[in-house]
Formats: sequence, structure tokens, C-alpha cells
Amino acid sequence: MLAMVTGRRSWALPFVCAALAACASQATPLPDAERHLTNAEALVRNGAMAEAQSVLERIAGDACPKRLRDRRDVARATALVGLGEPWNAFLVLEKFPDLHPHSELRPTVVEMVWEIGKTLAASDGGFLFFWSDRVASRTVLEHLITRHPDTPRLADALRLLGDMAYEDRNFVLAQDRFRQLMKERPDSEWVKYARFRFAMSLFESLQGPEYDLDKMGHAARELRDFLAETTENPDLVTKARAALALLMDWQAKRHLQIAAFYRRVGNRPGRRYHLEIAASRDFENSSFHTEALSELAEFRSEDPGAAPPGR
Repeated sequence: MLAMVTGRRSWALPFVCAALAACASQATPLPDAERHLTNAEALVRNGAMAEAQSVLERIAGDACPKRLRDRRDVARATALVGLGEPWNAFLVLEKFPDLHPHSELRPTVVEMVWEIGKTLAASDGGFLFFWSDRVASRTVLEHLITRHPDTPRLADALRLLGDMAYEDRNFVLAQDRFRQLMKERPDSEWVKYARFRFAMSLFESLQGPEYDLDKMGHAARELRDFLAETTENPDLVTKARAALALLMDWQAKRHLQIAAFYRRVGNRPGRRYHLEIAASRDFENSSFHTEALSELAEFRSEDPGAAPPGR
């Protein structure tokens, strides 16, 4: 046909191309489209993913009748996963909730999105600084918890997202994810783990005894709450106890630092208040307890009418 519009008839070429494009964009008749789709689905089930992709090309885009497009998209995404292209499979399914809001295949799609996110999270693939399967996994899982919050995989996705944030030292985001897990799925098997990670995220976000006493106290309370529960993971218990012991040292040292400041400025009530806390039974196992008791005794010797140390 194109040969007919060469030479003096070249002016007709744009019209011919437009006509061809219009024909290509027309929907395939339903019986033919359904036959192609059924064939592709059978190929997918048999593991012939490349062949399935070739068949699906015949009903790509608007060539597929609307009533079949949800099945087509699921088949195409499944084939892409089978071909080792999980990210491209996600791109096919990303707009599924908007394009097919009433599809009976939604549970299948939600499970596929979860599997894609989990697969990418376990991969160390990437390309220089431009691409990372880990970043892709985060995108997929964020999509899952945002667009499919009722999914049975919510706790699993939040756990993975929280772990990734923790490993990236984004402790604020890690706290958000583990807090959401505990709130949204209180009966999940991951709740105890989330409580541990939440407490450790608070701990890791601190910067030693120079940090805020309230935040140190919050982290210590969360660690105690975790340790008060029965857990079958001794490794988590060991880490939590070590973190709590260090926190107690930080808190005791911070109280001694504040007491020293009040001593310099001549504020005896403030000095006494912080010395009494550092010397209390709450911190008797800290590395600074003996020093606190000694300084409090010195303070008492300057004021014989004060109560004895070690309340």
C-alpha cells in the first residue's frame, strides 16, 4: 500500500498512516480477543512466559475489549514476573485499582504486588547510582500499604518497610512503620518484633548522654515494656537489655552533668534534685551510681539538715 503513495502521490502518505493507526487502535472483536487471552493464560500456566507475552501483544492497549483488560493485565504481569522482570510487572499492576476498581482479580493482584515487593527487597540488584531493587521494593510496598490497606499482607509489608528504614538509619520513619504495624495489626505475629524494633529505633536515634532526658526516658520505657513480655527470641532480649543498660548509664550521667551545671551557677535545689535521681535505686545498676552517691553525700555534708542519700 505504501508503494502506491510514492512519487507524485506522496501527499497521501499522512492520510494512509493515520488510517493504519486507526485500524491498529480498534478493539479486537470479543471472540478473537478472548481466544488470544485464553491462549496466553494457558501459556502462563505452563511456564511459557515469552510466548504468552507475544500472544498478549495482539490485544495490547485499546485493542483489548474493556471487559477483558483486568485478566490481560494480570496475565501480562505474571508473565513478566516469570521472565525475571518484577519491576515491570509492578508497573503493569500499579494502576489496577483505578482501572479495574470492581475486578474480581483484585485479591490476586494484591498478593502479586506483595510478592513483587518481597522479591525486590531480597535482591541486591541495581545499576550504579541510578537504580536499586531496594528502592524499587520500597516503592512497591508503599504502594501496597497505601492503595491496599486492607490486605492481609499489611503487617508483613510494614515489617519489611520498617526494617529497611532501620537499616538505612532513618529511625523516625522506622518508628512510624513499626508503630503503624502495632496499631493496625495488633494480633499479628510481628507485634513483639515491632515493639522491639520501635524501642531500638528510639534508642538508636539518641546521641549519648548529651541528648534529651525525656527521649531517653521514652526509649527506656519502651525497652522495659518489651522485656516485660515473653519472647522466644533470646537474641532480641540480649540486645534490648544491653541497650537499656546503656540508656540507664546515659540518663545517670546526664543527671550528673545537669547537677554539675547547677553547682556552677549556685542553684542548690536544682543540684539536689538531679543528684537524688542519679543516686536513686532506679539507677543502682548504672556505672555512675557510686559517683552519684558520693556527690550526693558531699552535697549533704554541705547541708547537714538534708535527708540521707539513697532514697
